[in-house]
Amino acid sequence: MRTMQILHTPWRREYVVAAQNQEGCVFCDLLASEKDDQTRFILHRGKTAFLVLNIYPYTPGHLMAVPYRHIASTTELKPDELPELLHLCQLGEKLLRRTYGCRSVHAGANLGRAAGAGVPGHLHFHIVAWPEGPLWERCQGQMEPVETLEETFRQFRETLSSLRQG
Repeated sequence: MRTMQILHTPWRREYVVAAQNQEGCVFCDLLASEKDDQTRFILHRGKTAFLVLNIYPYTPGHLMAVPYRHIASTTELKPDELPELLHLCQLGEKLLRRTYGCRSVHAGANLGRAAGAGVPGHLHFHIVAWPEGPLWERCQGQMEPVETLEETFRQFRETLSSLRQG
């Protein structure tokens, strides 16, 4: 019999509390910022979407694929936006598997607040290492993330560079 594993992420409390009262859109604000991509943890910019680290991750390497346009649902995507968004989900999976040796990855979107969306007005896909394998073993029992966002970003940039060269 398999037991259900629960992701315990106390470091997300700050975000959960703040998100309830947040005005504006975190993704639109992120794109409007004058900071560089490394400071904003943006790993890749495409024509219609970008890949970014979640700064309040469920597990190390929690990524999000986000369209540039502020839309709430996949039904609002233009024909050229969907393939790129799915390509970024695929890229996120590759990064997690190659960087951390993940055996399982969850990719999905929470469409609407009742479905669990923390940013219900701006569509985004989460790409998360699932609780098994080497990465999860490093996370078990931890009250804080096992590495800094800067370290995760650096490792992903190295993997992304090797993917582009290969």
